[in-house]
Amino acid sequence: MAQPAKADPISSILEWLESIRQLYPICSIQKIVFLMWQTWKARNEKIFRGTPPWPPSTISKAAADHHQWSTCPRPHHNGSPPTQPTPLPDHSTPSPGTHVFEVHCDGSFFDEPQKAAYGVIVSNSHGQVCDGKAELMHCFSPVEAEAVALLEASRMAASLTAPCLVKTDCLQLVQAIERPPRTWPWRAAARLGKIKLVLDSNPQINVRHFCRKLNLKADWVARSCAKNQLPPQWLQIIDLVAPLL
Repeated sequence: MAQPAKADPISSILEWLESIRQLYPICSIQKIVFLMWQTWKARNEKIFRGTPPWPPSTISKAAADHHQWSTCPRPHHNGSPPTQPTPLPDHSTPSPGTHVFEVHCDGSFFDEPQKAAYGVIVSNSHGQVCDGKAELMHCFSPVEAEAVALLEASRMAASLTAPCLVKTDCLQLVQAIERPPRTWPWRAAARLGKIKLVLDSNPQINVRHFCRKLNLKADWVARSCAKNQLPPQWLQIIDLVAPLL
């Protein structure tokens, strides 16, 4: 009986690269390439030197390589000096209904030993990450962790003094802002009161619920922080991590 023909490994790799090219923009593909390179180097360190790999370090090195490559001046074949990039349009005075910044937030809670963390990511109108915050904390319920995350996100949005859209994947919390529940954990209720004070004092801030799939960056930051696995340079590598989530 004839054996089925084996797939050509080179063709398979080429097809895989082609599928990536169709799925992601060129900037994301560049980041994936640098991540693959650093993963290969980490593998060699394990085999030849016995150094155990540490994923946050691998990601940080890939992000540093990509930053160095993307900021390095490019040669011009015609000998002309490099042209200045076209300035981005000014969005300091947005039209009604638009937002200058988007603030994603999420909380991560572990019942034992009641440890939690929150993650907040601020992006400008072009989707570029420009600020963020993550901290460990002690909480007694998941909704309290989400409330702390939304409170910190609202405070960061207020400091921007510009129209902001704050996004959270906790529908229960968004509904509680409009109609406070009668029975709620008292610590979460206290956080909710502080959130409402910030929002009432800053009408330029809108809070909306988004599904978890659209909040993966903030979720990764909160979970990594709660596990003490968040790299120090996480703000610089968050866009590199995003395609892998």
